[in-house]
Amino acid sequence: MRTIIFFIALIYPVLSVANTAEISVTKRSADAYILTPAYATNIGLFNTANGVVLLDPMPGENQLNALNSLVNSIFAKPVSYILNTHTHSDHSGGNAYFIAAGSEFIQSAAALADFDSVTVKSHTANDAIFWHKPSNTIFVGDIYTTNWHPTFYAGGVAGFVAAVDAILNVGDEHSLIVPGHGAPSDKQQLKLFRQNTLQWVAQVKVLREQGLTAREIKDHAEIQRILRTFNPENNADFIPPPAVARFIERTLTVIEKGI
Repeated sequence: MRTIIFFIALIYPVLSVANTAEISVTKRSADAYILTPAYATNIGLFNTANGVVLLDPMPGENQLNALNSLVNSIFAKPVSYILNTHTHSDHSGGNAYFIAAGSEFIQSAAALADFDSVTVKSHTANDAIFWHKPSNTIFVGDIYTTNWHPTFYAGGVAGFVAAVDAILNVGDEHSLIVPGHGAPSDKQQLKLFRQNTLQWVAQVKVLREQGLTAREIKDHAEIQRILRTFNPENNADFIPPPAVARFIERTLTVIEKGI
């Protein structure tokens, strides 16, 4: 076990459960954990007065068997409730597995005293932000990631800014922000992500107005510089060129729609 001061959490070594899937476990408190399987979706696990709550279970039978075993090893009781930050399968694909085992999917955390939640429109038309108050941990889904480019396609720039503002208005300056994918961070890093995202959109717009094609925009030095700001983990295989091209095309669509 080793202490990571930045997360104010305990990081356990990667666990292998029944030789099926590896899941890293971050302990925020005795009742709050962040679980990250090989699928790389950040999953929340909480022990509450209402029962065990699982947030954003990923798909994949082998991984779900491992996840279920891990939940039981941590809290010695089954999952009572499932929450999702949004409906994309990498965050909700495990719902059916746990529902079949007796868990209840709930759309809102309103009935759970340990949580506050806010709904916004950014990555999807219905993005949920969940704040686990006892551990001061905020799960934000794919509104924010620390290992990929921004994906603000449903809400556009205005929706993205409103979503980040909503996150910043939850908790306090000591809150841990758990992105949909990538390492957890803090509100200062989230503010920087917002700044870099707005710079990205502005730069793509300027280059388009100068007559550059999407391919020419992709190869522009300033675009490459801004793109690197979305890779704080310095992953060598961050975003493949085809994905960058799609990101530019989708950014242009947002700009053209004026959202």
